[in-house]
Amino acid sequence: MSLAAQNLSLSLSGVPLLDGINLEVKPGQITTVLGPNGAGKTSLLRVLVGELAPQAGSVTLSGRDLKSWSPVQRARMLAVLPQHSLLNFPFSAAEVVMLGRTPHDTGAVYDRDIVHQTLKAVDGDYLAQRFYTQLSGGEKQRVQLARVLAQIWEPSSEGDRYLVLDEPTSSLDLAHQQMTLDVVRNLAQKGVGIMIVIHDLNLAARCADQMLLLQCGRIVISGTPQDVLKPENIHSVFQVDAHIGRHPVSGTPLVIT
Repeated sequence: MSLAAQNLSLSLSGVPLLDGINLEVKPGQITTVLGPNGAGKTSLLRVLVGELAPQAGSVTLSGRDLKSWSPVQRARMLAVLPQHSLLNFPFSAAEVVMLGRTPHDTGAVYDRDIVHQTLKAVDGDYLAQRFYTQLSGGEKQRVQLARVLAQIWEPSSEGDRYLVLDEPTSSLDLAHQQMTLDVVRNLAQKGVGIMIVIHDLNLAARCADQMLLLQCGRIVISGTPQDVLKPENIHSVFQVDAHIGRHPVSGTPLVIT
């Protein structure tokens, strides 16, 4: 079972955004999606989670068409962190995280404990009673991460759990970028399938089991970081000359430009 796309194609106003995409996010693995601006990364994310309907192809969740799941069932298995949140209500950070518990019927005491655990996981427990609207960009991003963690924190009786993240480290400092990678690794070790849309090639290399390199709505290459992060691939997609080294600690590819 997986979160999978088969032959996805999407156009908006006659402009092709995705063309023949095949993708499988497996439980317990981290898939990173990379590519330049306009490559189709966010469009792929939005189709994969049901926000956009493709012109062709299909998306399946745990072996069933995505649309066949009820909204509540889907929300217990699939959580999505968009790049930007439009939340402007003066909720506390804890109240924002509690929104992630909406699909569940587990009781206030249980849910408050999960809110505490998830805020702690993102180094945000001290933010619990602060107004969300008064937080910095990085603090808001961590609170939103805690919210989606709370949504899929425990196993679901419906099926495997999946977490889809759009640029989750874009507003974070170095320490919290590392923390985010640790969080997603820990989730993957617990059997959660992870998909991350990300720009930073080196961050992607440090956490990915599978990488997809997109260009003009098509997958140029997919595979392990070692397969994908090669000078010729990077030059073809990003028009940048790069040297590939080896990270001295993790041993993963290190892109030097």
